[in-house]
Amino acid sequence: MAAEPVPTVERHATWKELFFDLVVVAGIGQLAHLLHEDTEPTTLGLYAVLYLAFWISWAGFAVYGNIAGDDAKTHVLITAMLGLAVMAASVPGIHGSRAAAFVVAYVALRWYAGAVVQRGRVLLDWPLAQYGLGALPWLISLWVDAPQRYWLWGVGIVIDLVVLLLTSGERALQEAEERLERVKSSRRRGGPAAGLMSIEGRHTEEEHLWERLGLFVIIVLGEGLIQIIDAAADSAQWDRATVVVALGAFALLASVWAAGLLHGTAGIPQLTPHVVAPRFVMLLHSLLTGSLAALAAALGVAVEHTHEELPMEYRALLCGAVAAYCALGVVTALLVGKGRRWFFGRGVPSVLVPIAVLFVWPDLHVGLLVWILVAVVVWLVLEKPADGRPRRESRGRVSRPRQTRTNT
Repeated sequence: MAAEPVPTVERHATWKELFFDLVVVAGIGQLAHLLHEDTEPTTLGLYAVLYLAFWISWAGFAVYGNIAGDDAKTHVLITAMLGLAVMAASVPGIHGSRAAAFVVAYVALRWYAGAVVQRGRVLLDWPLAQYGLGALPWLISLWVDAPQRYWLWGVGIVIDLVVLLLTSGERALQEAEERLERVKSSRRRGGPAAGLMSIEGRHTEEEHLWERLGLFVIIVLGEGLIQIIDAAADSAQWDRATVVVALGAFALLASVWAAGLLHGTAGIPQLTPHVVAPRFVMLLHSLLTGSLAALAAALGVAVEHTHEELPMEYRALLCGAVAAYCALGVVTALLVGKGRRWFFGRGVPSVLVPIAVLFVWPDLHVGLLVWILVAVVVWLVLEKPADGRPRRESRGRVSRPRQTRTNT
């Protein structure tokens, strides 16, 4: 098994990939509105499951486009886009008959994402292309009534997250080689002929993938802006209080943008390129963007309550989303080797302050609350590099993926 050297080229998201990403706008909007109407624990759990299902479906085809490059088939992305659109449109009626539409679209996309991978190719950085067990509970749920079906969906998502966390590309490649050896052995004993005679392991082009993940974060932040603008537009009175809350909400989104895209990679704060394995980055990205979509919903409600007390459940959603975002930034910082001084001086306070504000000052004015959360996110990344120069955005040259091939 040897890595084939390939030349370094510059590559960015193609027009068809950008068009495909438009469906994320609709999906995030529908999922955010799910929280805009209700923040009961059961709704929060359902939101998390639906969001991760939507994200996993999108990510499977984002990785396909990354691996295939210019050879990515337009009809594949259009078909996937249609499936994701069905999932998004099903969210408002997820408690009724549309649940079946969501499940069928999700299971079909999971199968299709694996089927479009070239035969004999193992995606080393996206093991879900080879492991579809997580879709089985979803399929079973078609014959199960609520609320048991929601538990089955949760089990399916947990299976996928565990696979993403624990299954390395090398292990997936080894298992594929073992299956090939069994087929060859069967052929030698007079069994069915083996049409596949080689296994190729493919890594993602990391910088291109980071760009796609960063664009996803931009889309989520865009949904936050839509929520803020809609709430401000519907406000009957524009005064100083309205300006304070709306500007604070905008500043919070801007600070998240700076934290993830100017002081991070792929929209993830503290992440540096080529340090963390891509499958871990994908896992962090799924959880982080889910937190940001929840934050978008909470900010919309906050602007709506400029002149009245923000309900405790939305205060908790707002503070919890920021705390979760910062916690994922802390996990990332530890993965890239940040020291104890940063961990206790910046990381821990950024997670604890939103929680403390929630319980210590439950009646804090919404404007002041939002601006405290802005300071929290800024504090998480307010640190100059050792050389004193600001970090440049990572959208430059891109390296092509390493390829691992086993010939027979």
